[in-house]
Amino acid sequence: MSLKNLLQLRTETENVGTHAVNLLTFSGKITSDNIYDLNTKVKAIFENGVYDCILDISELEYINSTGIALLLTIARTVEQNQGTMLLTKPTAFVQELFEMTDLAGRFVIVDSLNAAREHFKN
Repeated sequence: MSLKNLLQLRTETENVGTHAVNLLTFSGKITSDNIYDLNTKVKAIFENGVYDCILDISELEYINSTGIALLLTIARTVEQNQGTMLLTKPTAFVQELFEMTDLAGRFVIVDSLNAAREHFKN
């Protein structure tokens, strides 16, 4: 299965206040079927040297353990480069998974994309 059939990932770098921020918008499902393509795309995002990130996961319907590992890898890359990573409000399924795996406290989760942008303006 191709990445496009299960998941849409849009990436862009935008200026928020005085910060350049990578915006990653996930829509659909992260599964073992698309994780390789997704890892490749995510790795390329940091080639611009920008490590402040907003992960818009408000439309992420499903994520499995490989997807959780990807989020942790992104978080580790951001932290190692003194960046900040924010996640937008996850769907009920994803939020429940974060809570079951004790990851709810690991990530900074905000209510909306606008709230994430406001965080970087300060």
